[in-house]
Amino acid sequence: MGLEINRIPARLNIETTHSNLSIQNRKAKLELSHKEAKVDVRTELPRVVIDQYECFATSGLMGPIDLTRQEGQRGIQQALTYASKVAGDGDSIAAIENPDPIPGIVERDAFPEHEFGLDYMPKARPKITVTGGVQINAERNAEGANNGVQGTYTPAAISFNYTPAQVRISMAQYPSISMRYTGSRFDKFV
Repeated sequence: MGLEINRIPARLNIETTHSNLSIQNRKAKLELSHKEAKVDVRTELPRVVIDQYECFATSGLMGPIDLTRQEGQRGIQQALTYASKVAGDGDSIAAIENPDPIPGIVERDAFPEHEFGLDYMPKARPKITVTGGVQINAERNAEGANNGVQGTYTPAAISFNYTPAQVRISMAQYPSISMRYTGSRFDKFV
């Protein structure tokens, strides 16, 4: 007798979704703003000015205006001295009670007396001035207690997103058994 048994096994379909945890964060942020300080620095290179005009003027080397002025004063002084001498000579000649003063006047004018002395040059010191330097001007920008600094603070933020794991089980193929009778496979007459 022929019996044929076919069996189909059960098959399961398993789908899994992994769990997912995503974390997003935003860092805290502090933004500061301020006015920049200004410093104005002006420099002029040092310069030494030496004025030797007085030194040269006392030595006789002077400008035309000062030379004219000095010689004019000297001319006036010489004129006054000469006028004084002539007036004195006239007074002595006019005094008839005195013996003849003319030989004394001639002898005095023929052999004048010169005074000599020691002197040094120059008699004045040079004027020395120094110009130039550094000027520093700082701009004040202090404003209130925070001294001109402004800040903006953004706090940190954290967000969580969680997706749990899932398992889905379904039958992809149901089991079955089939039996059938096929008859005899043996040949009896052979």
